[in-house]
Amino acid sequence: MFKLLFKNMKAKNWVSVLIIFGLTLLQVFFMMQIVNYISTLTGAVQASREAGVDPVWRYGLYMIICAILMAAVEVIIRFVASATAASVVTDLRQKMYERVNDFAIADFASFSTESLITRTTNDMQNVHLALLTFLKTAFVAPVTMVWSIILLINYATGKLTLVMAVWLFILVAAVVVLLILVTPKFKMVQKLTDALNVASRENLTGVRVVRAFNAETYQEGKFDKVNTEYTKVQIFAGRVISIFSPIVMLVMMGLTLSILWAGAYALNGLEMDIAVQSFGAVNAFVMLASQIIMSFVLLITLIVIWPRAGVSARRIDEVIVHEVSVLDPASPKTFTEEGTIEFRNVGFAYPGSDKEAVSDISFKVNKGETIAFIGATGSGKTTIISMIPRMADCTSGEVLVDGVNVKEVTQKDLRDRIGYAPQRGFLFKGNIKENIAFCNPEMTLADIKWAAEIADADSFVSKKRNGYDSEVAQGGSNFSGGQKQRLCIARAVAAKPEILIFDDSFSALDYRTDKNVRANIKEKLPDATRVIIAQRVGTIMDADQIVVLDNGKMVGKGKHYDLVRNCPVYQEIALSQLSKEELGL
Repeated sequence: MFKLLFKNMKAKNWVSVLIIFGLTLLQVFFMMQIVNYISTLTGAVQASREAGVDPVWRYGLYMIICAILMAAVEVIIRFVASATAASVVTDLRQKMYERVNDFAIADFASFSTESLITRTTNDMQNVHLALLTFLKTAFVAPVTMVWSIILLINYATGKLTLVMAVWLFILVAAVVVLLILVTPKFKMVQKLTDALNVASRENLTGVRVVRAFNAETYQEGKFDKVNTEYTKVQIFAGRVISIFSPIVMLVMMGLTLSILWAGAYALNGLEMDIAVQSFGAVNAFVMLASQIIMSFVLLITLIVIWPRAGVSARRIDEVIVHEVSVLDPASPKTFTEEGTIEFRNVGFAYPGSDKEAVSDISFKVNKGETIAFIGATGSGKTTIISMIPRMADCTSGEVLVDGVNVKEVTQKDLRDRIGYAPQRGFLFKGNIKENIAFCNPEMTLADIKWAAEIADADSFVSKKRNGYDSEVAQGGSNFSGGQKQRLCIARAVAAKPEILIFDDSFSALDYRTDKNVRANIKEKLPDATRVIIAQRVGTIMDADQIVVLDNGKMVGKGKHYDLVRNCPVYQEIALSQLSKEELGL
């Protein structure tokens, strides 16, 4: 926890911490003034009455003023502490978000989506609560304790000191046992929170499949298992912590009664004047001892919160310090060509695997040409094209874009030249206009419509009541699969890039729309290099190059006319979709 905070707190946060420390000293000063007034009040009252003067009002007024000032300082401390804790956690959340945005495919293998969500929300909340508690108690508790002990020396006797030591031992022993029982449970809670998120997200994402197979009971059973385990751990931790409050009350009341009993026993038999003055000292001892116990309680409250926050801080730090696998070069080069892509004996292996998912991939495509990839599911098509915009880096060979190795240019410069349409059409919450103009929020409506017309999306967008201002739900759930794909294609072409990548982006389109969209792209963006992954032979028949993949290896490369006659894998795929007559065999 401290490691995370020290690394990520800014100068303004440290200034706030110093302000809190200064205000804490002032607050404790007023508190001790009240104790001093109470300790002298009893003897002063007796002495002044003999002189005919009543000092109660004077001492009472002093204490009221100190109490008001102490309350005012406490309010300021809480305001500053709240603002500081919120500022630090906001910066942490921003750092974590930016780091996750830099993750490549290999990096996401280290953290599940559900775990990243938990770390950004639940873990951040735990750190915020612990930091807020720390700022409000970490200074006031030790300062109050030290100051109380210094003043206590004036009133302490052997018996009174022994009484306080016994009750403090009981309190500390109870806390040690409590922490031993609870700390391991806090670690389990965070892992079970991840598991709950997995179960919830899986069920919500696949709700149609669940209902189609009447699997609600099965899914409920899976969720109930995780939920029950999570509840048991939370109940155990809650029960153990709930014992803490009664123990504190027992110690406070027991300490007060013990001190009063010991004091009364010591005062028994003394003369009235001496007894009255000594009783004031006993009262002061009770108050100072209570302050010491309360300081312990504040520190213990922080100690109870700290283990869970420590687990959360470690999980957050793991993301922030994670070494991203795809980095920009120290001295980036400039591009020497335009619209070209070349793979030279490229291979890629996923982290932890000793076998390459794709290997020995070589091809070159020039400006304005179309290259297509086809093959069975899992043959490595998406893996190959993900190396073009450096979503992943090849583990062997070289990937060149516009004549330069992609590892020798900045990711921003590289991706500015590329338009990408994913296989699973994903839209962001907002409106249609914002989604198409995702690459440039300042894009004009005319350019947005131009891109939509190319993707054959204007036909259904213009029929909506609000047109391009129509709402888009999260993930585009209020659009059909084909509509989402067309909007994603529009988003890709709106940037007018040198290279267009379509990761099976035509799969949800009917043959007619598929053909129209490809024809529009070729006509409106004739100089753009097109990279297409497709399962339908009809989508790629007119490509300049077709790369046939099987188990991560190239088993064919050329035009459709040649491959359908010379490549058995391509021929098998083609014959499964079209007749021999249609293929010209």
